[in-house]
Amino acid sequence: MSSEFYIGKRLSYDGRLCTVRYHGAVQGTKGEWLGVEWDDPTRGKHAGGHQGIKYFKCLHPSPTPASFIRPTRRPDTPQSFTQALKSKYASDPLPADFRDPDVHIVFTTQPGDHLKKNPPHRAPIKFSGKVAEEVGFDKIRKQLAQLSELRIIILDGLRMWRPDVRGGAWMQGKGGNDVKEACPKAMELDLSRNLFEEWREVASICEQLERMRNLRVDGNRFRDTTLSEEERERCLKAFANVHTLRLEENLLPWEELARITHLFPTLSTLGASSNLYTGLTPHALNPTITDLTLEDNRIPSLSAIECLAKLPNLQRLILKSNKISEIKALDLPLPIFSPTLTEVDFSFNEISTWAFIETLAHVFPGLTSLRVSHNPLYESLQSPDGRTLTADDGYMLTLARLGNLKTLNHSPINPKERLNAESYYLSMIAKEVQFAPENFREQILKSHPRYAWLCEEYGEPDVQRKANAVNPNSLAARLLRIKFYLAADKSRTYEAEIPMSCTAYTVLGMVGKNFSIKPLKCRLLWETGDWMPVRSNVTDFDAEDWASDDSEDEARVDRVMREVEIVPGTRSIGTWIDGSEAVVRVEINRENGVWGHVAAKRNA
Repeated sequence: MSSEFYIGKRLSYDGRLCTVRYHGAVQGTKGEWLGVEWDDPTRGKHAGGHQGIKYFKCLHPSPTPASFIRPTRRPDTPQSFTQALKSKYASDPLPADFRDPDVHIVFTTQPGDHLKKNPPHRAPIKFSGKVAEEVGFDKIRKQLAQLSELRIIILDGLRMWRPDVRGGAWMQGKGGNDVKEACPKAMELDLSRNLFEEWREVASICEQLERMRNLRVDGNRFRDTTLSEEERERCLKAFANVHTLRLEENLLPWEELARITHLFPTLSTLGASSNLYTGLTPHALNPTITDLTLEDNRIPSLSAIECLAKLPNLQRLILKSNKISEIKALDLPLPIFSPTLTEVDFSFNEISTWAFIETLAHVFPGLTSLRVSHNPLYESLQSPDGRTLTADDGYMLTLARLGNLKTLNHSPINPKERLNAESYYLSMIAKEVQFAPENFREQILKSHPRYAWLCEEYGEPDVQRKANAVNPNSLAARLLRIKFYLAADKSRTYEAEIPMSCTAYTVLGMVGKNFSIKPLKCRLLWETGDWMPVRSNVTDFDAEDWASDDSEDEARVDRVMREVEIVPGTRSIGTWIDGSEAVVRVEINRENGVWGHVAAKRNA
């Protein structure tokens, strides 16, 4: 069977795993070819086609997971379980009469000492610059060679297969006791990234390990997971004590993965990450599952995983690194999960609205622990008054919106923190109402489901509505309305709405163009409208003033308007001018550095 090629056959070339998807001729070439899909989608050159002709379909949606190779190319040699185990844990055979002293490490501090104790062909081992001598490491290797004592066995990527149990051979008594004789005490087993093609191969290994609790079968490509009723009963016994199962990066259809979970009577933890799921079919998982990980898939919404809401014992759900952006798609009901589900992870998704966060309280009625960091929602937060919010602000607004949370982003929430967050959130709602038109008040308050409860707990906020208030998040709040006029001719004016982010250089250019003046000859002065008192001495007087009893000069107080010069540069105009409207006087440098303007004449 190993020399034949068929669809679904697992092969390895230079340590790279692949699956045969096509065997035959390719137009424009001579001889036969094997069309293979590589487990690593970056390894190939196409997606199963050549010169516009599609020869086979790949499981992975990448544009380059496949290649054509000649059947005469020699693949890597597969290994049995025992061969893989020995190559991993007993690769250096030791003589029967081997004796070795206790393990210890000797440090040498004199230069050249290590050359006397270590063979010349071995590079010295150093700890913090000190050369250490190896004594007794052969003994450690010998202890590892005692395979029968191994509890944790990792056989990842060792080209394992069990062709003798494929098809109906397993039920014919084949499979043997090779695994039980080699490592009977194994409790954790990793069979990831090997050459298994049928689920029977995995079952034939596990049924020999009565103590096994954890099983990983990541990265295998099974062409057949179907089982007869007799085989299913045998699997139930083989996996009777397995509590944790990892089926990650297998690209199994959800129906097949769900069917496999029912072969584990006591299964509590399941990992199904990196399987490219965009939605889950209604096929239910084993109801005994309490911890489920669906990390690094392509799930767009919670309605796409509605079948998980039927799990009666689910306590922890990891949805990290998906594409979740909404609760439900159009025309689909709102999924409601079991109250037993208390911990959910939405980090590294595409959540961008507060409405999503607020709906979580309805979708997960038992939610007490949430992780929601690294979502677009927190990258550009702004308060109703236009202030840019920080990540800490986003953290406070999240926990304030979800009243039952006890842990957020792995941080426990204490009573004082909740008090501060909810008070802060209530003030934000008040500001949002303040800067919106009066007729939007009810709509705004309805968008905050906890507003009524917060008012009852902390008191209704006093909304100070300003006349002609502008919402700072609107475009109008980011514009300045400026009236420019020439100091030498007040009848010549120019009005414009200018973004606050415009630089002083840009404004000078606009003014110069509209007044037909070279920008560098313009001087801009913002007339603030604020009058300041200025004291001045009286030097001119009448005869009547001579009768005064005071022989010294009198001091008199005048009032002048405060002006701010807008200095040419890259500083934005919004940093010079306060408010949304302004009057700017334009003075012209005519010649010899004299500014042409109408000077204010003081009255003596």
